[in-house]
Amino acid sequence: MKLRLMALSLLLLSTGPALAADTSMSGLTSGIIATVLYSLIGIIMATIGFKVVDWLTPGDLADEVANKGNRALAILAGSMILGVCIIIASAVIG
Repeated sequence: MKLRLMALSLLLLSTGPALAADTSMSGLTSGIIATVLYSLIGIIMATIGFKVVDWLTPGDLADEVANKGNRALAILAGSMILGVCIIIASAVIG
């Protein structure tokens, strides 16, 4: 019962901003353009972050993970890239 009540209250709280949002076509177009632009910036920054991590680790990180199957380096690279992506997302959101 508590879960249903909480879900209903969250739904009611979220409908106000949704109704006040800009529903015109120009708002949709600018939103799509902004999303694509920020996505491209994020992908470029994540790629640069991976190259920096590759530069900081000894050897060729991509070769170690892809060809030699080094799971420890894959976990290290994945966690570092995830951290970089979290920083990029928080910078984009503001």
